[in-house]
Amino acid sequence: MQTIQQLPKPGQPQETTLQNFFPGYFALVMATGIVSIGLQLWQYHSLAMVLLVVNVCFYLVLLAILAMRIRKFPRLVWADLHHPARGVTFLTLVAGTNILGSQLVIILNRGLWALCVWIAGFALWLLLLYTFFLFNILKEPKPSFEQSISGAWLLIVVSTESVAVLGALIAHYSHYIAFIALCTYMIGGMLYFVLIGLILYRWLFISMKAELLTPPYWINMGAVAITALAGSRLVMYGHSHPVLAHWTYFVETFTMFFWAFASWWVPLLFLLFFYRHFIVKVPLQYDPQYWSMVFPLGMYGVCTFNYARITGFDFIIPVSGLFVLVGVLTWIIVLIGLLIEIAQRISRRKT
Repeated sequence: MQTIQQLPKPGQPQETTLQNFFPGYFALVMATGIVSIGLQLWQYHSLAMVLLVVNVCFYLVLLAILAMRIRKFPRLVWADLHHPARGVTFLTLVAGTNILGSQLVIILNRGLWALCVWIAGFALWLLLLYTFFLFNILKEPKPSFEQSISGAWLLIVVSTESVAVLGALIAHYSHYIAFIALCTYMIGGMLYFVLIGLILYRWLFISMKAELLTPPYWINMGAVAITALAGSRLVMYGHSHPVLAHWTYFVETFTMFFWAFASWWVPLLFLLFFYRHFIVKVPLQYDPQYWSMVFPLGMYGVCTFNYARITGFDFIIPVSGLFVLVGVLTWIIVLIGLLIEIAQRISRRKT
């Protein structure tokens, strides 16, 4: 999958920035939100609050940019929605919205605010997911398999499970929300089975150069980690609410399966990252897709913490702390890269 640039080259008009703006930039909100939640779980409330405020700012700015792009370049946005590689990245808006809602519950205990966010996130999920599938089913001629499939397709799973995670957090408001959370948990799990099979086929049987091992492939792990988190949250809810009580054992069993699979991915992804950048020496430079690497690292830390709580496997809790720390450090590094990129853009504009 080729890198999608979000900044203009020297000499290009400023409008090019908006024209080529990366549709998946809401991964920044996803990454910031999950890192903030991880810090809150480990009792770093002040830092978690700071990141919550920062994340609200990120979300509003990105919404404004998206609205301007839709207004000024509706055909480009429409073309992006049709594109098999770029279209799926719009689902970062769904996941970012629901993760922001999860922050409101976990950090601020604002359930009603989160309920409004969940309704918006669920509506966006329905709109964008069915739009993406409809366009790509009817699209002719079809693009080649290797040009279309990438780790970004697992945003289908991430967005679906984000509905389940936030739904489980606010399910006490209505048993309908609990039902939708359970259904989206199951749907996300089914979609993961299908999509990860296609991605592994791509990796194992079609030429895969190091340059193609882009950061969205970390969602291989992030998608199954958020599925484990959704299961953990549903089990927590089911222990105290009869509407899901009889599903609790089933969900807990599958959650162990998902957590174990997420854990299996971790060494492989680190080895591939090392191979890509330190053996083949693909340059390490800022790309908005690196937020898709930060999110899975933080998500694995958060899902491990919650999984340990429902199972009593306390010996894995230090793993959660380690990955929350790694997620925070990676978030800082990628943010510095973003700030440098913005500074360079301003400098080019002045010259």
